[in-house]
Amino acid sequence: MNPECSYTLVLNQPYEQARGRIRAMLEKQGLQIAFDFDLAGGILRTAGVRLPKCSVLGVDCPYELLEAFVADGAAGVFFPLHVVLSEHGPETQARILAPQALRTAGVSAAISIPVHRTLRRVGEALTSVGAHSAKRAQEGTPVPKSPVFDVCPQEVTKK
Repeated sequence: MNPECSYTLVLNQPYEQARGRIRAMLEKQGLQIAFDFDLAGGILRTAGVRLPKCSVLGVDCPYELLEAFVADGAAGVFFPLHVVLSEHGPETQARILAPQALRTAGVSAAISIPVHRTLRRVGEALTSVGAHSAKRAQEGTPVPKSPVFDVCPQEVTKK
């Protein structure tokens, strides 16, 4: 079995509009945007290849980062979390770390619990601006109110 390492959400909005709304909602949720890297622009500058608009937002919650980093310096591998936004025709796709990837990789609870909490907040911010699961949209099944994480952080510690 090859678990997915990312979770894809779709916004029925053009890239620039969706990006602005997502940034505003993340900040409203009390999350910080540590960086905003124009991935497509970087590839164009270095390789001369034009791609659809794409950026990576480095998102964290200072308190969750502190909790994880004090417990284990390896938390810097996971924080800030990457939120990848990409233009997909008239829609925008948002990709975030899939919580099951942490379990599969055997990440310690000291890191995975704060990451899960932050991921939950990022997911809530995305759904509140109209993002819905790409997989459910393809299957034609209804989108639940908060589709992002069915896994509770406490489940990580039950190994």
